[in-house]
Amino acid sequence: MSLKKNICIVASSLGGGGAERVATQQSIMLEKLGYNIFVVTILNSISYPVSGKVLNLGLEIDDKDSIRAKMIRHYKTKQFLKNNNIDVVIDHRTRSTVLGELLYSYVTYKGLSVLYYVHSYRLENYLPKNNFIFRKIFNRGENIITVAKEIEEKVKKEFQFNHVKTIYNPIDIKSLHTSLKEVVTQDFEYVLFYGRLVDEVKNLQLLINAYEKSILPQKEIKLLIIGDGQDKVMLEEMVNRLCLSEMVLFKPFMSNPFPIVKQAKYTLLTSNHEGFPMTIIESLACGVPVISVDCKSGPKEIIKDKVNGLLIENNNIESLSNAMNLFVLNDKLYGFCKANAIDSILKFNEDSISKQWVNILS
Repeated sequence: MSLKKNICIVASSLGGGGAERVATQQSIMLEKLGYNIFVVTILNSISYPVSGKVLNLGLEIDDKDSIRAKMIRHYKTKQFLKNNNIDVVIDHRTRSTVLGELLYSYVTYKGLSVLYYVHSYRLENYLPKNNFIFRKIFNRGENIITVAKEIEEKVKKEFQFNHVKTIYNPIDIKSLHTSLKEVVTQDFEYVLFYGRLVDEVKNLQLLINAYEKSILPQKEIKLLIIGDGQDKVMLEEMVNRLCLSEMVLFKPFMSNPFPIVKQAKYTLLTSNHEGFPMTIIESLACGVPVISVDCKSGPKEIIKDKVNGLLIENNNIESLSNAMNLFVLNDKLYGFCKANAIDSILKFNEDSISKQWVNILS
């Protein structure tokens, strides 16, 4: 059977976060498998390498929120899909309005096979509940793709959908290791968080408070925070109030953070909720163990406690601070987790995940 299907990946943007990185990586993976790839991005935000022919609606339409702009986006997307004879749409967008989804489902995507992605345990961003029209729309899809088993179970329970399938976000370990060749030198020891600086989701106040209570400042081990977002100023002010400005350092978003990840003692994730956090996979692929809270969803499907990292109670400063100390004081445990890091995520490697995509697209 020929793999030369025309696949269009639709995303809100192609830069800045985990879901966006997944969409761009997916374009590269599917093109390598032999599919013809097309990409539509709603916003003019492209931070990661992307394969295929790209329609950047953000370049053409500056007015993001007006009804006129939205209608133009629908028209241009529909024409793009028609002109390129698209067979399957893979939709990574967040979804919130009934009118918008009616237009996508019954007009823009009319006659096409559509795979709807759910990237977060917070389903209301992708599948707003208690709405008859939304249920009808998403019942039409061949599949709803979730990025973690916990999300799949939640979707099935709340919506009674049968066409739900988990496909984990893949990582191209070979490509990641190539990106490590970039030379980045830090002259201090540090632990690391990287991601969007949105405290409601990432719970970075917990991270900073736990760091302040840990032994790391006394051990001259700094906390490095890489990323941008709406709460960056608030977090910087918090660090100043705690008199930690020399120990907690902020760096802006980087499209290639991996040389810095590689040099970290360990990375941290403190989120209130996630989908399938790629920073955990990426860190382990760099050979760096992870301390993560056991939030919904993803961490427990990646981290084996005291095997490749530490999985701790969610939203507990004491537990997080103790875990941060443990990886500094217990060299044997730390070394064991570090030695297991890369092998522990081989099942998420692109070669394995790509076979699942061949099956579903066939």
